[in-house]
Amino acid sequence: MSGEVHVSIVGLPSSGKTTLLAALWHMVREPGASTVLSFDGLSNGNYEHLNQLAKRWRSGRIQQRTQVSGARDVVMRLKDAAGRQIEVSFPDLPGEEFSRMWERRELDNGMVGTLTAPAIVLLVNGDTIRMPAWIVEQVTLSTKLGLPPADVVPVEWSADLAPTQVRVVDLLQMLMSGDLYVGERRLALLISAWDKAEGEQMTPADFLESKLPLLYQYLRSGRDLWTWHVWGISAQGGVYEDPEKHESFAETDRLRELERPSDRIKIVDGDTVCSDITKPLKWLIG
Repeated sequence: MSGEVHVSIVGLPSSGKTTLLAALWHMVREPGASTVLSFDGLSNGNYEHLNQLAKRWRSGRIQQRTQVSGARDVVMRLKDAAGRQIEVSFPDLPGEEFSRMWERRELDNGMVGTLTAPAIVLLVNGDTIRMPAWIVEQVTLSTKLGLPPADVVPVEWSADLAPTQVRVVDLLQMLMSGDLYVGERRLALLISAWDKAEGEQMTPADFLESKLPLLYQYLRSGRDLWTWHVWGISAQGGVYEDPEKHESFAETDRLRELERPSDRIKIVDGDTVCSDITKPLKWLIG
């Protein structure tokens, strides 16, 4: 790729987009931070809003959309050591908008600019993956538990019951068709909440193949022109407290006690682990 690369951040509900933004803003503004990309300015958004997000992140409090006043589009410019630039867009589109796009097969005109970016960061929460529910497995489990087959009650299908990988694959296919088709694109797939998933003792690529096999096969097949790579990412580093629930976690206290808040961040690429949250974005420059 040549010139400035435009990137859009997308993800289903609770995939961690706001937390990613808060951690990224802190990291590129933290004195002495070592990152492959550095801050080059804001094309859209304001410092007060971003500082508020970063302050909540540093204090170990979860990002709640209703508590972050003035949630809005943010477009951040970053650059590498060679001066190559990347413009990263965090659109003011909650994950529910992407869910509705899948459920209703409708595209809001305001989303076209976001979804036609030549490079996409897609977040998938590794801790909330909805797996396929096979009736054969349910019957087998009921039998092992000594329950009569009649206790397996059919549930009327609704869109919110669809497996995560079905939604994600369909979303990616939509990005490569119709009005959203712009040719070959790059995709940085981030498995978020990696602190929850790393107990599986798998690399992000292994996790993708095991937990999201349909998505893995779709990307590996090359059916659509995605140049892709997968990372595990923990932008929080662990569990944060929800003040509204009057929670208190020793893990949150441990994270707060770290000398550098950026040390909470974990970026996993194969067997390599670091805290530089800009690395997946650097990859998108090519």
